[in-house]
Amino acid sequence: MLRKIGAVGGAVAIVLCWPFATGQIGERIYLDTVGKYENPYLTISSESYDRGYLNSDAVSRIEIKDDWKPVFDEEGLPDVWYVQHKVSHGFMGVTSTSELVLDEELRPIADKLWGEGVSPISFTTNTALTRKTDFNITMKPVSFNNEQGAKADIKAFVLEGTVDAQGAGEFRYQLPDATVTTAAQESMVMTGLEGGGKGRLDGQFWIGSQDFALKHVSFKDLVNNKSVEIDNVALGMNNVLGQADPASEQSEQQLTNTNMMTIEKIVSLDGQEYRNFNFKLAFSDLNYPAISRLGNMADDIDEQMSEQQAKEAALALDLLVAKGLKFTIEDLSLVTPKGDVKSHLNLVIAPGIARASENMAKISEKLTGDISLLLPIQLVDEDPILFEKASMMEQSGIVEKGADYYSLQMQIEGDKIILASGDQLPLAMLLMLFM
Repeated sequence: MLRKIGAVGGAVAIVLCWPFATGQIGERIYLDTVGKYENPYLTISSESYDRGYLNSDAVSRIEIKDDWKPVFDEEGLPDVWYVQHKVSHGFMGVTSTSELVLDEELRPIADKLWGEGVSPISFTTNTALTRKTDFNITMKPVSFNNEQGAKADIKAFVLEGTVDAQGAGEFRYQLPDATVTTAAQESMVMTGLEGGGKGRLDGQFWIGSQDFALKHVSFKDLVNNKSVEIDNVALGMNNVLGQADPASEQSEQQLTNTNMMTIEKIVSLDGQEYRNFNFKLAFSDLNYPAISRLGNMADDIDEQMSEQQAKEAALALDLLVAKGLKFTIEDLSLVTPKGDVKSHLNLVIAPGIARASENMAKISEKLTGDISLLLPIQLVDEDPILFEKASMMEQSGIVEKGADYYSLQMQIEGDKIILASGDQLPLAMLLMLFM
């Protein structure tokens, strides 16, 4: 039951994730906006628009795209939703208040979660003559319990922001507290969820920044008194497009993608405490036309690619590699009860590789980089598989064993690796050892 309830809330949040479904400045703008709306997960169309002098009524039809329909079907949820809008015409713009239309099957579930006759979500927009829109989406608080012991107490979720006529904007969201307990006496307690972003959606890619923070979350087995607890999670993502420069060799736009994650503390089921997890990853100098083509193809490819799709993917991959790219794990570190784990990885594929898809081994000709890894001996010795690999690599001179740590330091130059000792090994040998 709770799974279905959660799916209802998730479905509502998905279908109302962006303000373009509402009536904006008059019927013409509303119809234009709905007609031009693009989203990889859903399509929006106008069902009706009844125009009045000071007020208008509109209904939008939202349909989940084919790739996502099975997710809704498994939960017994419809893949077509309707949103009704009350539009008020002002001197300098338009105000719209929208609500999700619930059918006879979903209405009883919503009544149990949000209260009888209460609309789960309110959606308001204020649109100026320039089509700049301020929006607010509020999912009402949830209070639920049943005879089997399942219960949920979730505070209001609020998403608000601004979007302009070109689709660029910024948003913030927050969920102060949420507690869910299943009939099997398993619970989740979450506090301090918030985040936001600034930018625009360009096909498959968000160009701009997004951030997410979570103060605390715990998962508890109330019967056996065991839990996993996580404190102070922070996530960040940034996509930046470099402007094309016709005077340079790189005449096409390049994408730089950076991602970071930090966790202050993790307490595992066995009571072990881990602190200061840091992860920072970046892709840079990515040819944007090539990566966009691969992203667009991902939605159209079934489990097995057709011959034509394979050719198109190969061409996009060739272009991506030919222009060169960089991959960096700047920081991957964690403080464990057995000691500190520290690592970084830097790989560069220089431009100039033609038709890489026909011979992937060519990539090594343009490959350079470095790898660093520091692992506590106690941590390695407690894991039989890790211990076996570490011992093998120590005997081969690839890693060095100190008093407290295993250390790996190496440079990558083409098809060979250069160890800290100066010895050289084939790159293929390193790949085999890590498999």
